[in-house]
Amino acid sequence: MRQYPRLDQHKIPYKFEYTDKLVRLLMRIAETKPYLEEYLGQPLELQLLRQAKILAITYSNQIEGNKLEVRGVTQILESKKSKTSDKDIIEVRNYSDALEYVEVLAEEKAKLRITDMCDIQKLITKDLLVDKNQWGNVRTVKVEIADANTGKKIDEVPEPHFLKELLSELWEWLDENSETNPFVKAFAFHYLAVAIHPFADGNGRTVRLMQHLLLLKNGESIAKFVPSETAIMATRDRYYSSIRQCKSLGSLNPIVEYLAECFAISAEQVIADGKKLVKKSIDRKPQARREKIISFSKQKKEFTLQDILNLLPDVPRRTVQRDLESLVNDKKIKAKGDNKARIYFR
Repeated sequence: MRQYPRLDQHKIPYKFEYTDKLVRLLMRIAETKPYLEEYLGQPLELQLLRQAKILAITYSNQIEGNKLEVRGVTQILESKKSKTSDKDIIEVRNYSDALEYVEVLAEEKAKLRITDMCDIQKLITKDLLVDKNQWGNVRTVKVEIADANTGKKIDEVPEPHFLKELLSELWEWLDENSETNPFVKAFAFHYLAVAIHPFADGNGRTVRLMQHLLLLKNGESIAKFVPSETAIMATRDRYYSSIRQCKSLGSLNPIVEYLAECFAISAEQVIADGKKLVKKSIDRKPQARREKIISFSKQKKEFTLQDILNLLPDVPRRTVQRDLESLVNDKKIKAKGDNKARIYFR
């Protein structure tokens, strides 16, 4: 491995090991890939991609103190842009623009450059930075890593005059790890960029988008479906403690394993949500609904309209009534009694 004198000087670890824990987490991620790749090109794809985008925007901003919930973010993204001074709304719009830009960069064959990361930060912090010299540029001011919600200091970061060499070493590290597992590389880069903290503002959001970009660049298209920001937000204290542990242990493993776990949890949740959407879409197809009712009738001696409404909770009452009458007319099931107390049987 190459030597990285500036990273060493600032005690920023850049090595990791494939521990049993890390390998198990990478296997969990690998196990989700066949399911998620099935959605590519399917009608469900657009719905899942839209959901992933909304969740990524919501929770990546919430990690930094934004107060908007999923519903509010959805409304902002669906409404026409108008001038606003509301910081939370600006952050949502900026993140949406930056995410779209990242997906454009992912399609380009050119290698990633430091200027690409600067451009992402520029989109993230548009209309938010008072000092325009810090907008889209490597910082010239002192900052620190802090919990955005509590203001509690997490860690010291390098002073501005070290940043040019540190970023150069970061990109050398990226080149040296071109053959490293894409998830490990993206998660490790996440930590290294946070530890260097190249910007006056927007570091966390920029770095999370860089992680996303690195995964897409390395052919991990499932990253489009997986908003791992949801799991990070839910365990934010562990996020910050993992950052601290890396320095104290001199290893990337704490953050790489933490981010791998967050990605695995989020991917598994997307699969669960996707299966629910598939089931719901099937329930909306007349033939599928009626087959479900027939199957139910084989298990129950008698049943009512309410039983079927419970069986198909997402289907409107009038639709269920029509299905039942159609099955009666086709002699698939029988009925007795008036409409209000109608009993169905085989």
